[in-house]
Amino acid sequence: MIYGHIGSAETEKAYTEKIRKAISILRETDVTEMHHGKYPLDGENLILQINEVTTGPAEEKRPEVHRKYIDVQYMVRGHELIGFYPDCGDGEVLEDLLEENDVLFYKERDDVNELMLPMTEGCYAIFFPEDVHRPCCQMGAPEAIKKIVLKVKVDTL
Repeated sequence: MIYGHIGSAETEKAYTEKIRKAISILRETDVTEMHHGKYPLDGENLILQINEVTTGPAEEKRPEVHRKYIDVQYMVRGHELIGFYPDCGDGEVLEDLLEENDVLFYKERDDVNELMLPMTEGCYAIFFPEDVHRPCCQMGAPEAIKKIVLKVKVDTL
């Protein structure tokens, strides 16, 4: 998992070329007129999703992982918390949609130290296949947010 802010470019030199390209896309893409949906940028290799959703209580959100894509989540407008913990392969599967939608949901766990990442405007978090994450958790009260999720195909890294 990588966590950063779009305004801080110093550490980007340590990222792979694909990750640097993804962050560049976040900086350069005007999503003002783009609304909820998927926008392929490079076929199935790179997909830009606009998510316009309302955050809610963490206990109502499901921990998830992806296997074919990494998620580069970027907050355009609003605030949310994203839960994160490493996938050690010992979680109980709640719903497996990997074939259809590249998402696997885990059951809630009390025995992991889930870190809650504060996502405010300009923040990004990058989740790899080994990273369990729980997006759209409210920060205080429910809030309408707009975020970009860049889906980068793992085998293109």
